[in-house]
Amino acid sequence: RKQLAAVEEIRAFATNHLSLPGNESYGRYADLGREHVTWVLYAAPEFSLEPKTWWYPTLGKLDYRGYFREKDTEKLATKLKNEGYDVYTGGVDAYSTLGWLHDPVLNTFVDSADVDLAELIFHELTHRKYFRNGATAFNEALANAVAEEGVQRWLAFHGRKADLEKFRGRLVRRGQFYDQIDASRDQLKALYASGESEEVMRAKKKAIFASLQNSFRELRRRWGGRGLEGWLTTDLTNAHLVSVATYHHHVPVFQKLLADCGGDL
Repeated sequence: RKQLAAVEEIRAFATNHLSLPGNESYGRYADLGREHVTWVLYAAPEFSLEPKTWWYPTLGKLDYRGYFREKDTEKLATKLKNEGYDVYTGGVDAYSTLGWLHDPVLNTFVDSADVDLAELIFHELTHRKYFRNGATAFNEALANAVAEEGVQRWLAFHGRKADLEKFRGRLVRRGQFYDQIDASRDQLKALYASGESEEVMRAKKKAIFASLQNSFRELRRRWGGRGLEGWLTTDLTNAHLVSVATYHHHVPVFQKLLADCGGDL
């Protein structure tokens, strides 16, 4: 009951203060009986950071493939790995139907802290408000920029100064994480364009990812020994970096645009 009441208030804030269609989604609840609503797959060639794309009716070309059943995702992952692709798969707790349906609150995310609920809802409502067909990185960066700004305005509106400072600290740590990702992306791009043999590139690629994980360990130490577990317990690939760049690489562009508009969403 507490969580659903929080969602109602977040919806109202989205409508009244963020120019988002908060009255058009999350007015009902559904229990799917599973941990995630969908599973997604990202793929990239062994020596490239260009994502493999898929075409969808009404949506155009997207940088990932999604399924409602995990086994379907794993089946495609196996096929692509056999074809030489780097592959990353993961569960997703929410997505937007872009106005085709009234999206419900789901068991997959209803138990999240209210700050996380707000960020998720503001993100998905941005997709409902505006979606550019075939432009995955554009859409996700826009939604992330609006969500991060929206949470800060929401917390400030309610006078939750301590939570606002905590959230801003989270954004700082996010930025530090993405800085390490971007540095590794630059190194890999230079490597893949170097013209060296595949054997040499394969060895240097492995070293770059090992260095990235060492950088993450240092971040964990600075943050107090928490976070980034998933990035330290798996073999990183191009597909992992593709999944991050898709959502965050262009966020600073939208942040500057918002500032240029005087903060007017």
